[in-house]
Amino acid sequence: MTVTSPFDDTKKLLALAPTDRRYGYRNVRYVSSPGDRKLSQWRTENTWLHQRPFSVLIAAMGNHWRAGSWQKVLDMAQFANDQGFSVAIEELMDRCFQPYDAIGAMRNEAIMKAQQGYEFLLYVDNDVLPPPDMLVRLLSWDVPIVAPLVLEPGSGKPLHGPWRRPNSGLQATRWCVLSMLLFKTTVFNATGPEFWNDSIGADEGYHFQKLWHYGHRPYLDTNQLLEVADIPTYPLASNRMTQDDYGLFWGLKRRRFIGAPNREPIEPNDPRVDPLGEYLPFGGPAPAVSLTAVASVNSGTVVKVS
Repeated sequence: MTVTSPFDDTKKLLALAPTDRRYGYRNVRYVSSPGDRKLSQWRTENTWLHQRPFSVLIAAMGNHWRAGSWQKVLDMAQFANDQGFSVAIEELMDRCFQPYDAIGAMRNEAIMKAQQGYEFLLYVDNDVLPPPDMLVRLLSWDVPIVAPLVLEPGSGKPLHGPWRRPNSGLQATRWCVLSMLLFKTTVFNATGPEFWNDSIGADEGYHFQKLWHYGHRPYLDTNQLLEVADIPTYPLASNRMTQDDYGLFWGLKRRRFIGAPNREPIEPNDPRVDPLGEYLPFGGPAPAVSLTAVASVNSGTVVKVS
């Protein structure tokens, strides 16, 4: 499969520019950085404009971060911003009375926030451990819905269906786990902001059938394996538990949610923290990831980086 990407700066339309000024129409846009200019130029040449091309709202489902996850997500956002993307992070208020019983409302709230000016919405759970360049790589495909490959910790069970071979490029699929999922916000022009039902009774398969109804399907970037700290919770499976096991299962979840958010740096002596001791990468050294890695990993795509 061959796709163009926002990094492909080899196409130049200067030769097609009209020499007769009667047929030329100016498009004046202000940019904040060379990276912003590069992305805006790619959009102008390849598709329709957006006020902030490839702008992303990262919506975290709550603030119950597992150790290291907060820093990993922030480093990913910082890396993308350093490359000219406009990326913001917002923790969604946990609106659940019982664990996960209002996760759909939280996901719908994220849609409304993203539609206030962002071109993309990235859902992340509080246990993801992405490498710094994962968001940039997902954006390089420029498709409506894309996710990295996720395997269940311990068992290696694929959390998508049907099975797709790792490192086989961009692959269409029927469903995938929602640990990290990137949407173009225009997808929700068809569905409306009240797309997600609450997860108790409405799982991934149900929601991806709804997306198919509206003409959309998810894609997997099988070149990227996302590490997650926890085994996914399957709320519907608790219906088959005994009363004692049911109480133990949800009791453990509630106890974990009671604690203060873990936004500490991975390295205890990392100086990039605020007065509360919570990790903030602003002004610190950039993650040691070379952009040239994107071109070598995304085999079969047209991806140019410098």
